[in-house]
Amino acid sequence: MNAAETKQTRPGGSPGLVIAHYQELGLKGRNRSFFERTLASNIALQLDGVPGARAKPIPGRLIVRMDDRSCEPQVIDSLSRTFGLSSFSPALELVGPDMESLTRTALEMADEAEFSSFKVRARRGNSSFETSSMQINVTVGQAIKDHTGARVELGKPDWTCYIELTSNRAYFYTRKIPGPGGLPVGTSGKVLTLLSGGIDSPVAAWRMARRGAAVDFVHFSGQPFADPSSIRQATRLARHLAPWTLRSKLWIIQFGDVQSEIVTSAPQELRIVLYRRMMMRISEALAQREGAHGLVTGECLGQVASQTLPNLTAIGEVVETVPVLRPLVGFDKLEIEATGKRIGTYDISIQPHQDCCVLFIPRRVTTAARSVDIAEAESALDIHALVHKAVANAEVLDVGLKPAKAASGIAEG
Repeated sequence: MNAAETKQTRPGGSPGLVIAHYQELGLKGRNRSFFERTLASNIALQLDGVPGARAKPIPGRLIVRMDDRSCEPQVIDSLSRTFGLSSFSPALELVGPDMESLTRTALEMADEAEFSSFKVRARRGNSSFETSSMQINVTVGQAIKDHTGARVELGKPDWTCYIELTSNRAYFYTRKIPGPGGLPVGTSGKVLTLLSGGIDSPVAAWRMARRGAAVDFVHFSGQPFADPSSIRQATRLARHLAPWTLRSKLWIIQFGDVQSEIVTSAPQELRIVLYRRMMMRISEALAQREGAHGLVTGECLGQVASQTLPNLTAIGEVVETVPVLRPLVGFDKLEIEATGKRIGTYDISIQPHQDCCVLFIPRRVTTAARSVDIAEAESALDIHALVHKAVANAEVLDVGLKPAKAASGIAEG
């Protein structure tokens, strides 16, 4: 084995490599290449801030190369937030492998580890390597056993030597880091998420991004009757989600005037439902203008009085052109909070802020809004004018990762 083939084993500032795997993408049939290209593009955007790191698709997986191995923690952090990846591993690449070089490399890796039990797991993918995976396991495993005295354990060994062969290369690694799973962002269309400053809606946005949706946000502020604290909160949440959602915009809607109109014409028990119906109308108009294919909310069945089935029906029925998606509808509060803590939004969400829905808050909220009562209350509103004004005056912030150099992170072929 020459120096060029083994340079990744050296510590310090030597080049490094990470092999990344996906699972669900492999089931996409004729559309698979689209998913793979999108995943590679998303990884390139993630790696934009890592000097000398670039991604290259190879059959059934992707390779991330680094000019400097010290960047490996940054690469691992980026891949851990890239939807579509099932796992990834720091790896060693061997060019033009044969059985002798495979065995020698495995023994060198074994010398760097401490273990009393081990297994070898070889896998061939689109490779002309003549020896079967099973025979590689047996041959390399026997050599490691003779060299170290460790026993073979196929269940849960102390150490595993993974060997993947593809084209004219072999990749060696000893650990699998779980990826976030799901589908690459941008493969399932675009959605507009109603983002409050609370706990639920950022978790809903994260779950939609995990299913491949490109996520933009719309936030309803109580201004001019409230302070801007909810805008700051929503902006922090959207920017915190950017490593997962990648390219996102945050639309700010001044909603205080709409609420004031509702307060003057509607019974207090209907206010919350009417607020949300207007939010839906405004969001739908914005989605149509921006090319979004659905609206996303953080609503959860039965969590608060306004989130009963009759009220959710009344709120959603005003949207006519796109689906209303409620990814948290069947979750309880503890499950939602657990996800928020895991992805880091919870600590932001619990910070105090002035949410628009606490303005003009009623003492009583209906749990079963009736269509006849809603129609009567809304008859005094110029709904078209209110929606048009809100959308026309919307402000937008770019809260996504910066794509300026993203294209340079994709290697061809």
